[in-house]
Amino acid sequence: MSRALLALAACVAALLLGGCGGGDQGASTGSTTQQPTAANTPPPSRQDTQVEPREEKGKQGNKQGNKGGSTAAKGEGPQKQGNTSSKKHLELARIPAISSAPVAGSKAPAPGVKTVKGGDNSVQEYGTEADESARRQAAIALAAYLNARAEEDWGAACALLAKKPMEQLERLQGAAAKQGKELGGCAQTMALLREGQAQAIEQAKIAEVLSFRGEGDISGDPSYLIFTAPPSQTLFSMPMYLQGGAWKVGLARPSELPVG
Repeated sequence: MSRALLALAACVAALLLGGCGGGDQGASTGSTTQQPTAANTPPPSRQDTQVEPREEKGKQGNKQGNKGGSTAAKGEGPQKQGNTSSKKHLELARIPAISSAPVAGSKAPAPGVKTVKGGDNSVQEYGTEADESARRQAAIALAAYLNARAEEDWGAACALLAKKPMEQLERLQGAAAKQGKELGGCAQTMALLREGQAQAIEQAKIAEVLSFRGEGDISGDPSYLIFTAPPSQTLFSMPMYLQGGAWKVGLARPSELPVG
């Protein structure tokens, strides 16, 4: 792979992994978002999100190095297989603990969400607080995605990615093709950009969802799910996009929020 392609791959990987410290994380608090409605559902039970390998894991397609051989035998394309697998992750994802303290419509940071005095709190103060039902749905989508990554079920992970990171992957694939390097589809590219499985498993252990800022709007702006996870109750955020009535993940992995 040429130096130019390696540089592009590093840049796109940084964007996908949220390692640049910018991008969606620098959202303006003045962005227009939908005003969330009051929650009409009772608080869900508080459970810890854990990765639970399943028996059917070995049957899932789109793993690293799988370019559709097993799915082609069944007459299913990679996209269909990924969507089926992602649905299983959504159905089996355990709901993480979700704080009932935030007030829907509030502009102030949610209780328990740390901020930096005089620093960048654009995510913690972004838009307004969504209702508890939206927090729950977004948390389920994120838990399903993180579990798919931890199990290296790249087809399912791709099906849970939002349009923006998918477009970034496609740009990387296009640039690689011009250099004579075939990266394959989303699943194969995600496998190439993967981190260690132990780290992915650790990232999937959401301790508590504290806040969900904004609720998506017609301009395509993200909302931000803010939560704690190992190590030591670290504060993380994940941009989420509302697409076709379902929440999709906006980065390959959560971003740690700078706090004082």
